[in-house]
Amino acid sequence: MPAKFDFHIHTRYSDGTTDHATMIEAAVARGLEAIAFTDHGPELSVGTKFEKLPQMLRDMEIAKEDADITVLAGIEANVVDDQGNIDLEDGFLKKLDIVAVGIHDLGTENLIEMPQNYLLRATGAIKRRGVDVFCHPFYFDRDLTLDLSPEDVKEFVRLAAERGIAMEVNGKYKAPSDEFLALCLREGVKLSMGTDAHRPHEVGRIDWVLSVLKRVGARRQDLILDSFLR
Repeated sequence: MPAKFDFHIHTRYSDGTTDHATMIEAAVARGLEAIAFTDHGPELSVGTKFEKLPQMLRDMEIAKEDADITVLAGIEANVVDDQGNIDLEDGFLKKLDIVAVGIHDLGTENLIEMPQNYLLRATGAIKRRGVDVFCHPFYFDRDLTLDLSPEDVKEFVRLAAERGIAMEVNGKYKAPSDEFLALCLREGVKLSMGTDAHRPHEVGRIDWVLSVLKRVGARRQDLILDSFLR
């Protein structure tokens, strides 16, 4: 796979362990072409506090100026309800280079209800304008697509294609499945790479991601990377 990037990285602004500069150094050492900082939005218990968002944005901009590779200022916003609303206002999102969304709460602990609740929230989220990447799709301690009908999953993927939302291949959770990714490619959905790194040594550890992309036949033009390269 002739592309190496990591569009899912956390710093100490949320639940990461270090600063932007250290994570960039790790990315350069790994030979990455580009990275995106995507600290958690404020509704998550470990997310970036509202009052710290302006300073986080300033720090990301400084990091971009000093970097030898492409660095994107981003966020991993939280989907907070069944309508797909997220925990950040459009005014802030427009200041970012990339907006990722993730689902970390389903509003239920009922295992039977979880797949449909996830689908409902995920569908609402990708109908929003200004979202670029959907993080660790349909992974919530397990692969929820196994409990959804193929028709529901295909309808979701087609909506993602229509809205231009990339699906993440997440190295931390080893998700989503090959079948889901193959469906994405057939329907014209772009793919993103993410390690979900919280520590410097985790940045750019994309061997599993690359192996999956090779297995499903993804090409560079199937990835989201080139639309963000400076």
